[in-house]
Amino acid sequence: MSFLFTHNLRFLNNEIARHEFSICRSIEKERERETQMKKIGTWSLLVSVLLILSLFAAACSGSGQSGSGASGGSASSAASGSGSAESRDVYKGQKLVVGVWGGSYGEAIEKFAAEPLRAKGAEVELVFGGTGDRIAKLYAEKGNPSMDVAFLNLFEAKKAIDDGVAQPVDPSIPNFDKLYPAAQQNGYGMTFMALGIVYNKELVKDPITSWKDLWREDLKGKVAFPNYPGFEGDSLIAIAALAFGKTLADEDFIFSKLQELKPIPMVYSNLDELFLELQEGFVLAAPIFNSYAYEFIGKGYPAEFVYPSDPGPIMAKDTIVIAEGTKHEALAKEFVSLAIGLEMQQHFAENLFFGPVNKDVEVGGETAAKIVYGPENVEKLVTLDWDTLIEKRPEWTGTFNSKVLSE
Repeated sequence: MSFLFTHNLRFLNNEIARHEFSICRSIEKERERETQMKKIGTWSLLVSVLLILSLFAAACSGSGQSGSGASGGSASSAASGSGSAESRDVYKGQKLVVGVWGGSYGEAIEKFAAEPLRAKGAEVELVFGGTGDRIAKLYAEKGNPSMDVAFLNLFEAKKAIDDGVAQPVDPSIPNFDKLYPAAQQNGYGMTFMALGIVYNKELVKDPITSWKDLWREDLKGKVAFPNYPGFEGDSLIAIAALAFGKTLADEDFIFSKLQELKPIPMVYSNLDELFLELQEGFVLAAPIFNSYAYEFIGKGYPAEFVYPSDPGPIMAKDTIVIAEGTKHEALAKEFVSLAIGLEMQQHFAENLFFGPVNKDVEVGGETAAKIVYGPENVEKLVTLDWDTLIEKRPEWTGTFNSKVLSE
């Protein structure tokens, strides 16, 4: 009995101890939970306070900006955005077709003229090819053109305007007043080049300085001819008169002087072939554009280019015309403005080595020496009587073939 009582007492004490431990653990856990909840509550309260403070600060900042006129700036930005949207739609639904040369020339037109107009909603199509195709299209579609803008040479542009298939120049076009006077006539000038003389500087002992030098005895039979008819060929015919104080009316004198240059080593149309012949010495001199000459000089050919006197370097001018009857005149005129603008003209001078028609273009060093640049050099360019040269082409082509090219 005593054993059983003792045993039960121990059991009872153990149970009491176990329950006391369990109660203590429960109390401890409850205290831990309350502590955690207090921490969470504190952090929540802190985050809430910070959020309220930040919102309050933002509200105050916005209020301050409004008072300082910043809200006016926002309104201006909104208006600007609205204006940009309107700007993007100004030419919506209009398509401008432009006839132009391809290659790096066309790529520049694409970047600096076509893309900005597309940003205003216009569709711009560049049709690459030669001036013959563009002239034919302008005349065939007179009054109802499918081509709105065409790049021509200076005498083609003049004739197109005279014949009523292209518009006369509009001096009110933006950037027109930035053009040299020579680029404001008979279309909108795009670039200047000069026809001069290239010669083999290693084999020609006395430097060439004048067009008359082509008739020197040491160059006899070594002067290459350009194709005729064509700009360079027409120019050589004119030079045969002007260099010796004659005019285009002195037809017999002209062809007599050209015959003096025989035998003709080659009639060139391919510049690679011309410079190979020049390097080998089969050709010693030839009329050529400055840009082409410097391209090959840069490749290492033993050549020198000169702007000759008597009468001077012959002006070549890429020219833009707007087709008479275009349905998109405002768009066409903005295209012209971009083409003769500073950004486009600077690119043509620095990267393509064409003489700029825009007076604000600035270049220096080697580039300036390679192109027709600056008012003094532009004024030295000689403009030929292209009306007579074009009129005489059919007659003179036969005379040139029979008297100059024949053996």
